[in-house]
Amino acid sequence: MKFLFACSERGKPFETEAFSLVDNRGVKQDEEGNRYLDARVRLAEPCPFCGKIHEYPAWELSCPFGPEEQKG
Repeated sequence: MKFLFACSERGKPFETEAFSLVDNRGVKQDEEGNRYLDARVRLAEPCPFCGKIHEYPAWELSCPFGPEEQKG
């Protein structure tokens, strides 16, 4: 499954499925009852724009599933 990332050096978006979860502390809930994944996502391959391995908080990434895929 491909996720959409943005190069933190150049601000350009790119898709890749070469990533892994790190520092995964599971699903948490905030004060309003919203659930989120408390983890970081690290690229497994260098960024196509700057050549660095970026790491992002999981909550910064867009959900790869649209409303139709979430049903069921």
